[in-house]
Amino acid sequence: MTDTTPTIAVDTRRSRANPSRLRVLGLAAAVTLTGTGAARAFPLIDPTDQNLVPQGTELASPDAQDLQHQLQIANGLAPPAGGGWTFVPSINYQEMLTDNVQQVHSPRQADLVTYFAPGFALAGDMPRVTLILDWSPTLAIYADDSSLNALTQQLNGIGTITLVPDLAYVDVRAVAGVQSAYGGIGGLGTVGASTTATAQTTAPTLAGNAQGLTRSNEVQTGSLGISPYLLGHFGDWGTGRLGEALNVSRSASLSGFASSPFPTGGVNGQTLISSEQTAHFATGDNLQRFQDAIDVDLLQDQTTADPGSINGTTGSVVQNTTQSRQTRDTVSNTITYVVDRSISVFASGGHEDIVYSGTNAQSIHDMTWSLGTTLTPNADSRLTVSYGHLNGFNSFTANGYYAVTARTALSLSYGSTLGTQLEYLQNQLNLAATGPNGTLVNGQNGGQLFGATNALAIQDGVFKTTTFTLGSQTALDRDIVSFNLLLATQTSTAGASSSSSTSKTFQANWIHQMRPDMTLNAAFSLSFQDQAFQNNLSPGNSTSIVASVAWQNQISETVSISVRYSFLQQQSATTAFNITQNLLILGLTKTF
Repeated sequence: MTDTTPTIAVDTRRSRANPSRLRVLGLAAAVTLTGTGAARAFPLIDPTDQNLVPQGTELASPDAQDLQHQLQIANGLAPPAGGGWTFVPSINYQEMLTDNVQQVHSPRQADLVTYFAPGFALAGDMPRVTLILDWSPTLAIYADDSSLNALTQQLNGIGTITLVPDLAYVDVRAVAGVQSAYGGIGGLGTVGASTTATAQTTAPTLAGNAQGLTRSNEVQTGSLGISPYLLGHFGDWGTGRLGEALNVSRSASLSGFASSPFPTGGVNGQTLISSEQTAHFATGDNLQRFQDAIDVDLLQDQTTADPGSINGTTGSVVQNTTQSRQTRDTVSNTITYVVDRSISVFASGGHEDIVYSGTNAQSIHDMTWSLGTTLTPNADSRLTVSYGHLNGFNSFTANGYYAVTARTALSLSYGSTLGTQLEYLQNQLNLAATGPNGTLVNGQNGGQLFGATNALAIQDGVFKTTTFTLGSQTALDRDIVSFNLLLATQTSTAGASSSSSTSKTFQANWIHQMRPDMTLNAAFSLSFQDQAFQNNLSPGNSTSIVASVAWQNQISETVSISVRYSFLQQQSATTAFNITQNLLILGLTKTF
């Protein structure tokens, strides 16, 4: 990589004349994110410059040649060299045989399920538009239990529209996927995953079928944001940005046959509509080793919980539609001092006013502060750590990536936020960048992004969400081996009592290229769930595993076939949720 510094609050692709200055600006922007990221929902990652997303290291020529086959199974959809559009329509067809279609303790019922998923992947790089879009609606038809028939959506999209070069832009991003209503079995779900972009490299999973998700236990989740902003460069004095962000997010179990990316009806239904205004100014070269960044962020949103959703504090079912409003006003100032090329230190201070009204009533009015450092031992490694006070509590934050060798990279993230589950989803989406295999990844470190969303049960309420993710990926001649560890805790903060849910998940994945047209994929996931409420509606405390192996053969340039076996088991404090399931999935993929 030539430069993996994740520039966040400034748009460097339009100002590359002074690399040293950009590195300092990117550093201060990352510091600003570290200090106030939990309070900011405005998109913080430039989706048009994938060089800013850590994805590995540059290899010596012999290593690059050795990885010729591996790269065929790692690279996702990209625009043509030199710019233009790449459009790949596809059709996925799968037949799944299951011995426990309802995912119940007893009686176990077998069924045959047909999945049909037309979709497309679109990548564009034009002077005025850059876009990565991956969409695949999935129709599931059950041979015996037709009440489970459903149409769900899988969607990833990130793009930027240039209205006036070097001045006015519009950021657009969207995500949709399905997850378990009770917390992911094996900590798994499809929010942020890709089906069309990886169809020719690994056997796709449709609508969470490898985890046995059905209409009776899954939730459709979606988020869409549009953010127009102005960007100004003021010579050596600095760079400023002024923006507005409008977002809508929704999660709900299906109550009818079809689901749009933003479903209506159903149980566990929540809707978030938000508006946010941001202003950012960072000084340039005139302060030499020092840099000063000022941020103002004004957020207003409303969360609506439908009847049938679960209250995260009491564990009771919401009987009537409830609404909660939030205003969040923050002002912060961050001063950064660059000690040398590998070390910088920073300090920030400011004020926050956070008010939730309605069923989640609470308020926070206090000062914010943080102290930290950023270490950059080489161009492919970076770690930012800080400790401070934000969202009404003290917390530690860490974010980084490290190139262990030319073939192995680590990613790390730790932090705490305050908000509803949909606010957390929205904030994560605004950190998203497109990974090398078409999935959405954390644009700061290239690591896991939606792990907590996929792993935790759907609940209404305001939570302190603390997540720790640690990931590694090793690229060998014909293999990619990856490991991920996720620790996520959500603790309710409203009401007289508090409750918490935790998920501890370990995932391992191996992709092996048997020959240029044939791949083998094995995966394992182990999860320990500690739910906030225990009743007949939830598994309570549980342990679950998912293990699968898949084989795929590219029989022509546009046609591939696959077979997957998946086994899942869950042991729960609630006997009804003690389940075992075997799945056999045969698939055919056609691209055009």
